[in-house]
Parts: sequence; structure tokens; C-alpha cells
Amino acid sequence: MKIRNIALALTLTFTALPTFAQYENLDSSIDLTNDEVRYRVAYIGTEPAEDPSKLVGGYVTMLQMYYNSQNWAEMYDNWKWLIKNTPIATVTLYARGAWMLYNLIKTETDVEKKKVYLADLMNLFDTRMKYLKYLNASIPEGKRGRATEGDVLIAKADYYYLCGYGVDPEYTYNKIYDMYAKGIKAINEEGGHEVSGAYIRNSFRVSYELYKASNDYYREQFLNDYLNNKEVCEKMLQLAKEETDPEKAMKIVNDYDQPLAYIEQTFIESGAANRDQLIALFTPKVEQNKDNLNYLRSAMTVLSSNECDDAEVYYKAAEYAYAIEPTYESAIGMASLSKKEGNMQAMLTYYEKAIELCKTDATRGRICLIIATSLINSKQYTGALVYLDKAIGYNADLAGRANLQKAAVNTALGQYDQAIAYCDKASEADITVSGAANRLANRIKEAQANAAANARAKAAYDAFVAKQKAEEDFWSGGKK
Repeated sequence: MKIRNIALALTLTFTALPTFAQYENLDSSIDLTNDEVRYRVAYIGTEPAEDPSKLVGGYVTMLQMYYNSQNWAEMYDNWKWLIKNTPIATVTLYARGAWMLYNLIKTETDVEKKKVYLADLMNLFDTRMKYLKYLNASIPEGKRGRATEGDVLIAKADYYYLCGYGVDPEYTYNKIYDMYAKGIKAINEEGGHEVSGAYIRNSFRVSYELYKASNDYYREQFLNDYLNNKEVCEKMLQLAKEETDPEKAMKIVNDYDQPLAYIEQTFIESGAANRDQLIALFTPKVEQNKDNLNYLRSAMTVLSSNECDDAEVYYKAAEYAYAIEPTYESAIGMASLSKKEGNMQAMLTYYEKAIELCKTDATRGRICLIIATSLINSKQYTGALVYLDKAIGYNADLAGRANLQKAAVNTALGQYDQAIAYCDKASEADITVSGAANRLANRIKEAQANAAANARAKAAYDAFVAKQKAEEDFWSGGKK
């Protein structure tokens, strides 16, 4: 059948249907990647004498023109006609329409008009969700613009977060948090692609805002969000290291390295890891869950991740967990307790037990990194270097992270050139730590410059003191 006949048949079929019902039984054989066909399918047909493809095509052209000139007011009227009459004409109705509405909301001073624009913005995402399969069908495989339901839900959360405050009286961080959670869950369930680093960063930002506004009520939730989001970013960066295509690997790094840095920096600035408050939070809960191995393991993870692995509540959680079922986490906790008690032999025994309880060399390598960190924190640098070498021996893929820790050891010892060299080795061994290695190298260079300046100042001071003493000796005893 020719295109013109297809369009005629579709016009006869769709004429009596309401705007948002006419696409429900769309023939899957129709080529929606063809602009003329898609415009004819999309157009309701209120002007039978007009060629639908020309009419809709003209509106789409005007939409692009207004968008390029940032003429949001004119674009709004144009967009309203298209979204009402031709919601599957082009995917740009949604991406550029959302940006247009964002700008209208931000520049409008009338709150009632802002509310209208916000309602349009939220409806835009609902409409895109309704016609998602037809919009995706109009985009050739491999081209930008395709989306999943989860992508649309998170984009809706993003825009609501940016535009809803002061406009929607029901705007709350809880509402936004739930929107992000729903979108991320949908992406995970749909498969096909991972949650992007930008989504992770934005959802964590809302978790932080919720924590700040909650007067400490959501501290534990925020702590868990920190650990979970950090883990996702780290896993994706691990995938980048396994990627054989350098371009694809760098794309993953660019997507997840900065969000990971943001998550870590925000968490540090949040104060949620305040030692006294964490101990106060977990002390009663560990006692309440002393028979719950999963909770005890989670508590130990949070506490150890926030420099509370020398607190009584951490030791208690480790003891309870080790008594239920020895795991490498609880063995590490028992090692920490032994170190606190001054029993170094028991400490090493438990550390080795932790390695033994691991099921794979990859995990053993990671445990060696944990042990090395513990030894670095207690200033046992020689032992730390031994376990860093063990980590690489168990799992060569950990060379980048191990070299980063070696850089930290050398920095602590004032061996700045060696520390910078280890940063370079870390970047060469593992692309996923290249960002962290560069940031550490810059901090080491600053420390080196400060140390050099201090050394010069001390040398100048010592020379001045020596000169003064020589003059005093001369005048008091005739010596020079």
C-alpha cells in the first residue's frame, strides 16, 4: 500500500477518536521513522483540506526556530498545539518542551502562571510515558532520544526538584525522594542500561536535603544512601576497567567519577558521619538487633566506613556477629578489638582468619586493602605496605587502588616524590582511579610545596640565630 493510501486509511480510522485515544491500536508495521508518515499518523485532521504532514512539519519547524532563539513565550503557544494534537510527532516536544517550561517557570513572576507551567511540565512527562513506545519507535536504533519508563520518571523528578519549590504547595523532599526511588527502581527492573551517574548524584542530593531538613531523623537512611550510591559508582568504574574499548571505558569514567567525588565530598560536609552521633545512633540498635546478623553486618559497615571502628559499639557488633557466624567482616572487627587490647598476635590471627573466610581471591585482595587501611590509620606503615603487596598478589586488578594507598603512606612519611610517582602508577594501572589519583597528586604537590617553604623558612631562621649568636660571642668574648 502506498504512503498516501496508508495516510487516508489512518485518517478515516482516527477522525472520530479523542486526542489521547487514537494511538492505542496503532498498526505496528507503520514506519514511524519516516517524518511524513509519522506526521500524518500524529495529526488529528481538524483541517481536512490541509496536508497534515506539511502542517505538522511547519509547527515542528517553528518549534525549533523558537527554541534556538529562546523565544519561550511564542514557543509555548506552538508547543501547546503540538502536544495536544500530535503527541507522537517528534520526541523534541518533550526534551525541548521541558527546558522551555523550566525557563518560563524561572522567569515568570506571577505565581498562578508558574502553577500552570508546572502543571504543564508534569503533564508533559505523563504524556511521554503514555506514548513512549510510539516515540521510541520513531527513533532509529542507536540514536539519541530513546528512553525507558525509568528515565522519564527520573527526568520528571529532576524537573520537579528544580521547579516545584515555591510553586507547588505540596512540594516536599519526601515527595521528590520517592519520585527518584520509583524511577531508579524502574530502571533496575527494566534492564537494558544502568542508572546514570547524573541520576545517582541528583537523587543523593535530595537524600542530603531530606537529611538536613529532618533534624537528624533520616540520618540512618542518608548513611545507607551514601553507601549504596557509592557502591554503584564504584562498581560502574570497575566495569570501565574491564572494558576493552578505551573510548567506552572513558565514557563510563566521565559518567561516574564526578558523581562519586560529589557523593563523597557531600557526605564529608554533611556531618552525618559525626563520630559521637553515630555511636549514639547505633549503640541501642546493635543491642536490639544482637541476634540479627544482617543488621550487625550493616552496622559494622557504616561504622567502619566512618572511622568508628575503634568504638565500643563496633566491637560489640563484631562480637555478636562473630558468635552467630564468623564472617570476614566480623573477623576484621575482632582484629580491631584485639589491637585495642594490645594483643597484636590475636590481631594478626583474626586478620588472617578474615582472609581465610573470603571465598575468592578478588575478595581476599579487597580485604587486604581494608587491613592495610587499618594499619595506616594506626601508623603501622611497614605492615600496611606488606598487605598492599598481598592485595596485588591476590588480585592484580587492585594495583591502582593499592598504589593510591602506597601514595598515602609515602605522603605520611614525607616522601613526596615517591608518593606522586605512586599516584602516576595508580592512574596507569587503573583508569577508574585516575580522577582520584590526580586529585591526590595535586594535594601532595601542595603539601610538598608547603614543606619546602617551611624548610626554607626554618633554614633562614637557623642562619639568623647562628649569626646573632656569633655576634653575641664576639662582643662578649672577643670571638667571631
